[in-house]
Amino acid sequence: MACEFEMILSGPDPAYLEQVADLALDEITRLDGALNCFDPASEVSYLNAYAARAPVIVEPSLFELLAVARDVSRETDGAFDITAGPLIDLWRKAERTGREPPSEAIGAALTRVGMEHVTLDESSNSIQFDREGVSINLGAVGKGYAVRRAVEIIREYGIESALVSAGKSTVYGLGTQPDGEPWRIGIRHPDRLDERVAAVEPRDEAMSTSGGPRQRDAAVEERFEHIIDPVTGRPAQTDLISATVITPDPALSDALSTAFYLRGRAFALDYCRAHEGVRALLVEAVGEGEF
Repeated sequence: MACEFEMILSGPDPAYLEQVADLALDEITRLDGALNCFDPASEVSYLNAYAARAPVIVEPSLFELLAVARDVSRETDGAFDITAGPLIDLWRKAERTGREPPSEAIGAALTRVGMEHVTLDESSNSIQFDREGVSINLGAVGKGYAVRRAVEIIREYGIESALVSAGKSTVYGLGTQPDGEPWRIGIRHPDRLDERVAAVEPRDEAMSTSGGPRQRDAAVEERFEHIIDPVTGRPAQTDLISATVITPDPALSDALSTAFYLRGRAFALDYCRAHEGVRALLVEAVGEGEF
């Protein structure tokens, strides 16, 4: 998933904790092999290749994840959309060449974007696309789902204190630290990456952060904003520097952080008011160099 997964597990038997961590990491490795649309051998790649021709039966965890993605897409009016693959491909090429895609190419890609082109059949665990060229990219939710599955395994084996992180952008705090203090996770300052603008104390909750280039590795240069708006087909136009979402479900927090970043403060506040258990911490640009 192009990131490091880290775990802290607490308990009286280090050997047991190591075995449980290995099981959780094995599940993450399995999911990486299934969900990676850039791996021709992955289940998602198979789905992208054949689902426009006939329904494709997928394994339960992938179907579960696609159902989450469908629901979030509906609730965010398409701000989060896993079918943005054609747009992502266009802008990846633009990043390499330094040339913005022509409007005609963006328009053509948009005809293949939208969850309305994807049918999920719960009775058979099958997926079908309604046209050729539709493709799924789970980059904005896969890490969160992998964290969810890792936490489920850790809980299943009776561990009550753990911290699971995916690339430091999605983090789940299970219980508390061994001394009873809450887990405390900082949110980066947009420009001074060794400083924090705030901290979150998740207890049986996940937090996910999405943001523009300044929120990422300072050594990474981008010609174009890497978060693409599935509705306009163009890089995000937002006054936010970052959006952090806190929910009990890391897959949901991962997806919503992208949607909130794209749609901004008013949208995020309305969504949180309408959905119990969802909170957000937004970093806004209020002036040149001010946040």
